[in-house]
Amino acid sequence: MTLGELFNLCQDIELRQAKLYASLSLRLGSVDERIARFWEQMSTEEWQHHILVDFGRSLCIDAFGIDSPVTELSDVSVQQITDALDAHEQKVEGGNISLDEAFEIAIAIEGSEADAVYMYLLSIMRKAIEQSNQPYLMDRIVQVEKDMVSHVDGLVKATQKFARDAELIRKAHRLQAEHH
Repeated sequence: MTLGELFNLCQDIELRQAKLYASLSLRLGSVDERIARFWEQMSTEEWQHHILVDFGRSLCIDAFGIDSPVTELSDVSVQQITDALDAHEQKVEGGNISLDEAFEIAIAIEGSEADAVYMYLLSIMRKAIEQSNQPYLMDRIVQVEKDMVSHVDGLVKATQKFARDAELIRKAHRLQAEHH
C-alpha cells in the first residue's frame, strides 16, 4: 500500500464512522436528548479526524511522496476493517437497533485496526512536520492525540451512564485502558 492509498483509506473510514454515529443520533435520540447529543458529538469528532487526515495528506505527500510504500502496517487487514464497517452500517441502517447494540458497535469501532491506521498516520504527520521545519504545526497533532483520549473517555462515560449490559461497560473500560 502507498502513502496516498493509506490516506484515502483513512479518510473513507473516518467519514463512514462520522455518518454512522450521526445515524445513531437520529435513530436513538428520541429516547433521551443527552443520548442524541452524545452521538452527535461522536460524529463531529470523527468528522474532525476526517478533516485532519486531509490536512495531513498534503503535508506528508510533500515530504515523502504519494507513492512511497507503507510497510509498517502490513499486519493490518484493510478488508477486515471495511467488512466490519459494512456490517455495522447494515445493522444501523436496519433501523431496529438498541442503545446497548449501538455502544457495542462504537466500542468495536474505537478499538479496531482503523484506530491503528489513524494513529500511524499521525506519526507520519509528526515526521513530515519535523522534516518541513514547521514546528508550530506540531501543536495541532498534540491536540489531536489529546482529543483521541477524550473521544474514548466520552464513550466510556456514556456507556457507564446509559448502557444496561455490565459486560459492555467492562469492554469500554478495557478500551479506555488501551488509550491511556
